[in-house]
Amino acid sequence: MKTFTFSTLPPLKDFQFLTDSSGYVLTQTGQLYRFNGQRTTRVETPSEFTVSHFYFRDQTHGALVGIGQADAKPLQKEAVGAAVLPLLLLLWLAWKGRRPLAVRRLTSGLGVLLLASGVLLSCRSAWQQYRTADPASPHATVLTHTPLGLLSFHRYFANKGQQAFVALTPNQGSTWDTHPIPTNFYPTALAAVGGNFVVGTYARQEAGPIPLHGDGDLWIYGTEATRTPQLATNSRLHPYGIRLSRGVTGMKLSALDSTLYIFGSDRMPTLPSSVMSATAGNIYVLPASLQPPTKLVDTPDTVDVQSLSQAGTGELWVTMAGRKPHLSHGNLGYVALPTKRLLRLTAGQWHPVFAPPFTSFEQVEFLPGTAMGYLLTETGEVLETHTNGEAWHLLASRAVRKLHPWRQAITWLQAENQLVLYPAP
Repeated sequence: MKTFTFSTLPPLKDFQFLTDSSGYVLTQTGQLYRFNGQRTTRVETPSEFTVSHFYFRDQTHGALVGIGQADAKPLQKEAVGAAVLPLLLLLWLAWKGRRPLAVRRLTSGLGVLLLASGVLLSCRSAWQQYRTADPASPHATVLTHTPLGLLSFHRYFANKGQQAFVALTPNQGSTWDTHPIPTNFYPTALAAVGGNFVVGTYARQEAGPIPLHGDGDLWIYGTEATRTPQLATNSRLHPYGIRLSRGVTGMKLSALDSTLYIFGSDRMPTLPSSVMSATAGNIYVLPASLQPPTKLVDTPDTVDVQSLSQAGTGELWVTMAGRKPHLSHGNLGYVALPTKRLLRLTAGQWHPVFAPPFTSFEQVEFLPGTAMGYLLTETGEVLETHTNGEAWHLLASRAVRKLHPWRQAITWLQAENQLVLYPAP
């Protein structure tokens, strides 16, 4: 076991090992540092935004995402469809008021007919042909539509004046290529798929004076097109993406089958409906090719999935958030739950998992290709399994805040600024 203490740095938010003694750390103030042993070097990052997440797919190629303040953009294409209906209705009413009575009655009837037809058209369910029940699990739905496409700017109007950014480096952070992401949602997850980076977003994960909003997307950065030919023409200014209609809390690329698991909130209904917004599920299973068929897996309730990992048996394990959405006086907020549950998907069915005396869990992680797994309790202890989760025992660790698998080891952040690398037995 190796321990690295960075006493001169502010409290750490996240970290990544690239070797057994070097990597990167991100402070809670959004500053990135490179570490080698106990020595740290500050990495100059773009000034346009505050860094919230980072990821390096190798020693040299990395990405940052975060939020900056920007002037509110004009209404974009996707918002016009919703905004133009009230305007047309007002114009029609004004025109109707200037016509003779008989004409007004005729146009009134036609207007009602047109409005009803428009509503029916907007609510059509042709998308249903693209989804079928998964015979392997009553909690899963197979989707056959093509998810990847060029997306327009996506905004949550309560985030007015906010702008999401991505920055890419080919040289360990010596230089950064910075671009606005076409959204004012919060970037909440970052992963590498092949030679490309995938950014996940969540419109608003926290409730407060501004209501939470469980919407989100995936944005793809990179032109590596071995598995996905469309990406050969991908642009950083106008990137390909996937409308998820649910907020993203994390992503995990499976070492077993190169499948990308995107997890977070349950669906956000839309009008008109789409196959994504009308299908329950808070885990989106996406092949590394980003092509259909895809899958939505639904946990037993609407609570956000907080962490996800795949055991050596192929089973999915998740920890759930300690709160669930609650509507009060027209505002969407949260109601607290007594525990953060641990669930296991076995033979297509979800089962709660218990590891007495602990009942509430922050994170679950399994080491690829092994039977080893690690479980972080809400109170900061780490449990270990040698049997793909059949039995757990306590490690001598305290005040742990985050786990990351690295090769055949588990690494964790403990206290304010200490990292531990613990090789699997």
